[in-house]
Amino acid sequence: MEKTLKQYFGFENFRPKQREIIESVMHGNNTLGVLPTGSGKSITFQVPGLKLEGLTLVISPLISLMQDQVEALNRQGIPAAYLNSTLKRQEVEHINAGLEAGAYQFLYVAPERFNNEAFKQMITRMNVSLVAFDEAHCISKWGHDFRPSYQNIIPVLKSLIPDAVTMGLTATATEEVQTNIMELLDIAPQNVYTTSVARNNLQLSVNPTYQREQFIRTYVEAHSGESGIIYAATRAEVEKLSGHLKEYGIDNIIYHGGLAKDERNRNQQRFIDGEVDLAVATNAFGMGIDKPDIRFIIHHNLPGDLESYYQEIGRAGRDGAASECILLSSPRDIGLHQFFIDRSNSTDQYKDHMRAKLDRMIQYNRTSKCLSSFIIKYFNEDEYVVECGQCSNCREKGRTYDMTAEAKLVMQAVSQNAVRMTKEQTIQVLRGEMAENVIAFQLDESAAFGTMAHYLTSELNHILEELIYRGYLHMEAGGLELAERSKVVLEGERTLYTMPFRKHFNEKVDISTTSSPNEILFAKLAETRYHLAEKHGVREEDIFTDNILREFAKKTPQSKQDMVNIHRVGNYKLKHYCPDFLETINSYKRQMQEAK
Repeated sequence: MEKTLKQYFGFENFRPKQREIIESVMHGNNTLGVLPTGSGKSITFQVPGLKLEGLTLVISPLISLMQDQVEALNRQGIPAAYLNSTLKRQEVEHINAGLEAGAYQFLYVAPERFNNEAFKQMITRMNVSLVAFDEAHCISKWGHDFRPSYQNIIPVLKSLIPDAVTMGLTATATEEVQTNIMELLDIAPQNVYTTSVARNNLQLSVNPTYQREQFIRTYVEAHSGESGIIYAATRAEVEKLSGHLKEYGIDNIIYHGGLAKDERNRNQQRFIDGEVDLAVATNAFGMGIDKPDIRFIIHHNLPGDLESYYQEIGRAGRDGAASECILLSSPRDIGLHQFFIDRSNSTDQYKDHMRAKLDRMIQYNRTSKCLSSFIIKYFNEDEYVVECGQCSNCREKGRTYDMTAEAKLVMQAVSQNAVRMTKEQTIQVLRGEMAENVIAFQLDESAAFGTMAHYLTSELNHILEELIYRGYLHMEAGGLELAERSKVVLEGERTLYTMPFRKHFNEKVDISTTSSPNEILFAKLAETRYHLAEKHGVREEDIFTDNILREFAKKTPQSKQDMVNIHRVGNYKLKHYCPDFLETINSYKRQMQEAK
């Protein structure tokens, strides 16, 4: 295999997981490869396609992607072709004749090609040994770029060429999407190969500036001569931003779906060839562009999900050199995404799914945790992460709160119990809560039980996530364990700082039933507010102020109608927030009744 790799592609060695994926395919296994953008996914179907007898059929989502890969294969002397809507009738007939004669080793097509009956009949006469779904996340309805046509051709392919090996390749698949692809393509778990999504040469930043155009102009001027992409959400914003930059003498090309095809192709080629350093584009630009020296990517607007964001920033630094990825946004971006979700013709289940993805994108935009760790954990909850030290959050000067004492207490709680506690159990033990999943495992007998009783759940959650995202704790399959680097904290050799996170440093919230019921309930309502703020991507104060929560704790409303009578509880908050607060109040009252 190394000989084929060297001969045709000029590489001496395989990158991580490439060999394993190729060997799996060569052994006749349906296979899934999840490899980061720029890590050589195409190699994993091109090498076996060269070694297997017959034709390799590549299902590809974009015309430009097909053309680029076919041209690259042809330059290496590998017979490859594509069939898409850009070809004239005579060109299609010429390629069909070549296919019938066995002249090609690779054929790239869009899924829509299978709407053509003549093409389907021809495929049955071909010796197709391998079917590769490039950008396989398009298969899954839970993926960020779901295309029904991708999914619809799977049963067609199985009926036309049942003996062909099938593989899927993508850079952006959460565990949920991977599972869906495995089900659809009949891929066994042992034939799934993934690598970390970590890209250590990418310096991630979130910049909260309200002067986005000025920031972009200043940044681009300071990085003159470097290649970069600026993504904007709409065609109008692309045009406006491009014009703004040109007014200051900054040359750039634009790319969006409203341009004529020839203009789009011409602009794209000028950028790839280095004639123009800067591209201002919608997210239609970039898929399949193999330009290794893109030094920065700036998002003018908040993307709708982390998969899209990761795919877009993955176009930077493919040569391995340091590159910057900067996220800008405005409050309007969130409302625009929510509007499009609400107005879509999708099912309620799918809309909820997209809202959940948007929530995670908003959390990334607002988190104080390591940005690299946040992305890695999004795609693989079980992967061990260590703070990158180079993102905007890791470099943040506002980490002034010494959390070393709290960190030691948490670490001791994790290490003292034979049971691998979940994050929820750890918080309950530290707070001294007599919850069912604490009592069932006799965790109430732990020496750590109640040692942090005066901390809110949200505060302990912050500490735990800091320790996980910075590599002092590791969570796998839901259970927590100490990481090797925790020793330096436990032995007093390292001090840990975090962003200030406690609102009432000296206020002890007693959780015993003999304390003031209003204060207990207020603490629980504050926790509910914290989780709602995380879920909806808004500030806690935008949901309800402390004064309103104290009113709830004092009056204990039993229904939405009761809540309407409390000042500043409007219809929107009544619909979206109040059910959670009512559940907290009712749960608290039930506990009080049971305690009597």
